[in-house]
Amino acid sequence: MRAKIWDIAFKDVLRSLRNMFFLAFGLGVPLLMAAIFYFAFGGAGGEGYQVPTTSVIVVNLDEALAEHGDFSAGEMLLDFLSFEDGGGDGSMADLMTITEMDGAAEARVAVDRQEAGVALIIPADFSAAMFEPDGESAIEMYSDPTLTLGPGIVKGIVGRFVDTLAGTKIAANVALARLAEEGIKVGEGELQDVAMAYANWAISLVAGEDAGNDLLTVRSPLNPEAEVSQDNGVIQIISLIMGGMTVFYAFFTGASSALTILQEEEDGTLARLFTTPTTQSTILGGKFIAIFILLLVQLVVLLTVSSLIFQVDWGAPLPLVLSVVSLIVISASFGLFVTSWMRDTQQAGVIYGGVMTVMGMIGISSVFTAGVPNVSPAVKTAPLIVPQGWAMRVFELAMDGAGVDELILPVAVVLLLSVVFFAVGVQRFKKRFA
Repeated sequence: MRAKIWDIAFKDVLRSLRNMFFLAFGLGVPLLMAAIFYFAFGGAGGEGYQVPTTSVIVVNLDEALAEHGDFSAGEMLLDFLSFEDGGGDGSMADLMTITEMDGAAEARVAVDRQEAGVALIIPADFSAAMFEPDGESAIEMYSDPTLTLGPGIVKGIVGRFVDTLAGTKIAANVALARLAEEGIKVGEGELQDVAMAYANWAISLVAGEDAGNDLLTVRSPLNPEAEVSQDNGVIQIISLIMGGMTVFYAFFTGASSALTILQEEEDGTLARLFTTPTTQSTILGGKFIAIFILLLVQLVVLLTVSSLIFQVDWGAPLPLVLSVVSLIVISASFGLFVTSWMRDTQQAGVIYGGVMTVMGMIGISSVFTAGVPNVSPAVKTAPLIVPQGWAMRVFELAMDGAGVDELILPVAVVLLLSVVFFAVGVQRFKKRFA
């Protein structure tokens, strides 16, 4: 009896391995998606993704203050934007190229002609505003509307510099308040000295004393708190995408494998099998086992190929095993459950192409929100309303280096759902062929 079960399972697996649907959508598409993103980011072994250098025109109209030692905040900003540190991570030259111009109108025209990406126009009262109690000044940023990343980087860097200089007034006001509490009266000259001391500290940033503060920090989309190297960041992204594609298409494999039961029913081959001395339980049992084996083959191939070619990090061995087993069990049982409700194979297009596609996209939605700041709790928990989401959660935890103790809850939920899906699916199939 057991030999017949495995014989039926083996024949079904061989037939599925020769099926173009499985080869294309079970193996080809997930690997192709990973390959597209892998090579789009330059590959983990290459130079990796490079932030494009933005051409910036600076028009410095700022007037130096002779009464404060020819202090010029505009010159400080220009020096800050031109700061180089040997072309390393602390070098502005990696992010932008600076060109000076005398006229604001000329700079705007250059941006309009796409000769530059951004024009920064420093007003004449930029330095004076620092020392006037109610002084205000604004740097004009004129950018190419077709660019997004470059102007955003420039705006962030300039904003950091301006915030630093704005601290001069805060420092002066704090000093004035503390001295007033002590009953000490200070004049305008002393307050200006405090402001200048703070400004000199800001100059030290330009001089490189703050080079330890990276201009760009790459973080893992799975664990935003952990800093990673640029190349490793690419691997983390590819790993997350590959994990999502694996979960997404594993459910299709489970469902399409279960669909062969209905296909054989329509072709009449299943009815002929039921006329043989082989019991119904043996026949259905062999077909159920074939689904699990096919999923195992699919996952072994996907994990092995992606690890060797794309350097995908699937996590530690034991958490990975739990992830694979969980995905196989839930995909197979859910496939049986869904297929057991179909009247015939003609409903497969609607169920697979519509319902399961939507459920799959919801389940792996964490792939699309990874690294996005301030994601609402509702969006984070939305994938867990579908079984694909729980399978994806197990894979995410494993790839993020979680221990077995952290996997207990999601794995338990996956197994519980699998038992329910499998029990309902098997019962309906037995009732159908009784």
